[in-house]
Amino acid sequence: KPSGLNRGQGIFLFRTREEYEEMQKKQASLGIEEFYVVQKYVEDPLLIYGYKFDLRLYVLITSFWPTRIYLYNNGLVRFCSEPYSAASE
Repeated sequence: KPSGLNRGQGIFLFRTREEYEEMQKKQASLGIEEFYVVQKYVEDPLLIYGYKFDLRLYVLITSFWPTRIYLYNNGLVRFCSEPYSAASE
């Protein structure tokens, strides 16, 4: 979420990389240069002994062609304190 914005302002959802690239081209034609945080929601989470967890890996992509990706040495692992249930409450 961009700093200083709320209620979904500045958040974009893409289903394909092509959608993202199309938006980038539109912004470039308007002289807009922005940087983004990209994440993927996992609908069917992996569990460890019935507990949901997530991994946060931080990468910097500086180029798609040639591909150049940097992985930050430190990441984050979080575990839930209650067993996972797919039922909505």
